[in-house]
Amino acid sequence: MMQKLYKIRFELFFITQIVILFGSLLIPGALFEETIAPIAFLLNLIAGIILIFKRKEFFWFFLVLLVASSVIFGIAQANDGMPLFTSYMQFGIYFAFYLVVTLEIIKQVWYSATVDKKVIYGMISGFISLGLIGFFICMSIELSNPESFAGGLLHQQESQSHTLTEQLMYFSFITMMTIGYGDITPITPLAQKASILIGLIGQFYLVIITAVVVGKFINQKSSKNRS
Repeated sequence: MMQKLYKIRFELFFITQIVILFGSLLIPGALFEETIAPIAFLLNLIAGIILIFKRKEFFWFFLVLLVASSVIFGIAQANDGMPLFTSYMQFGIYFAFYLVVTLEIIKQVWYSATVDKKVIYGMISGFISLGLIGFFICMSIELSNPESFAGGLLHQQESQSHTLTEQLMYFSFITMMTIGYGDITPITPLAQKASILIGLIGQFYLVIITAVVVGKFINQKSSKNRS
């Protein structure tokens, strides 16, 4: 079973990421953030376990993260909310997960002999994972130092609890893609440094990883034409 799923590992990982990013377009904000999003993150964790299935040292590490995250999700559902300490644990789990899985995706893409749709899915998934890492960094900063970010719809977070996660997710990806609309701004020095880091990581990924994949694809097409 795992061997069959491993063949479509990048597709599974990509699909669960798309649900995390765009699920709120189809499902009302509060319901999505409190119930659907945590389930989507758990499914993404499972997809990550499939992705590193052949790396036994990471397999058990991810399995422990999945169990811990499932327990935290169950506690949050039972208590109709998540205490601050538990939130930090959850963010720590996902930060560790995306850090390791992104490095593994980059490694698999980097060492792939040929460029096919799996490699393309992997390359896109790696970029999305970096955006999610940026989101967890921003959320950790905001939770430990409230009002580190200002603007956008952040003023609504007291009346609509899901606003904070949606806005900081948006900020992370907009910053990483260097679009920079300026509607949300980092206020504290720590938030500003984090924003610089997120932007640099996004640019390094596009310049290095994308260039490597494109170069391999060009060489691949040239080899086919010569033969």
